[in-house]
Amino acid sequence: MQFHAGSHYVAIRLLSGYLPEEKLKLVHYGSPQHRFEALMNGEVAAAALMEPWITLAEKLGCRAVCEGHYLGAENASDDMDEETFAAINRAVVRAVDVINADKRSYVHYLIDEPRFAGVAAKYGGITPDDFHLPRLRYSYNTPYTDEIVEDTYHWMVKWGLLDAGACSADLVDNRIAEPVPVGD
Repeated sequence: MQFHAGSHYVAIRLLSGYLPEEKLKLVHYGSPQHRFEALMNGEVAAAALMEPWITLAEKLGCRAVCEGHYLGAENASDDMDEETFAAINRAVVRAVDVINADKRSYVHYLIDEPRFAGVAAKYGGITPDDFHLPRLRYSYNTPYTDEIVEDTYHWMVKWGLLDAGACSADLVDNRIAEPVPVGD
């Protein structure tokens, strides 16, 4: 996994529900491609992967131990103006609706991505039919609840991923664009 990125946090969060802290031995392997290749050549026993790497690994006989899913919260810099932020969020809402209406017709974008396609070809590749579509979850952006923010803050402090002096209110800005009316 790549330390201090989503794969790192997800791996700790999921595995700590099953294993005691002292048994978790996480190793930095960088990009999804490097993690996949380390798994395939036996350097590691398990890897934090995301699609389309999960589908390729499963096609090669690997199995998922646990899964986590992205919640759809978007990030923006403090200096992003409200109009741009609202436009981005409207585009995300439209994309969620379009993709969810027919997920299989869009997975080729994952397969055709050049960094993936070259490696996948070495392993026989994958097709849209290989994907487990319920794993692909596209959702609207929603603000984090105070409970989620506080839980995540305390979890990150416990695992040494965040200094206890940091204030959770300074780390999360729950701005969200107005919902797009149906048919827009």
